[in-house]
Amino acid sequence: MKGEKSGMPVFVKVDEYKEILDVLDMIKGKVKEIRATLGDINGLRNEEDAELAMWNSTINEIEKKIEGIDRIMFEPEQAW
Repeated sequence: MKGEKSGMPVFVKVDEYKEILDVLDMIKGKVKEIRATLGDINGLRNEEDAELAMWNSTINEIEKKIEGIDRIMFEPEQAW
C-alpha cells in the first residue's frame, strides 16, 4: 500500500535514543513507586477494617450485657 511505513526502520539519533531510554526507566520507576504506595494503602485499609470489626464486636458485647442488666433490673422477680 502506498504511504504505509510499517516495517520500515526508524532512525533516531543516539543521544535521543539514550534520552528515550532514560525517560522509560523513570516511568518504570514511578509505576513501581505507585504500585508500592497502592500496596501500602491496601494494607492500611485492611488494618482499619479489622479494627472497625473489633470495635463493632465490642459494642455488640456491651449492648448484650446492658440488655441483660436491664432484664435483671426491671423484670419482676420470679417466685422461687
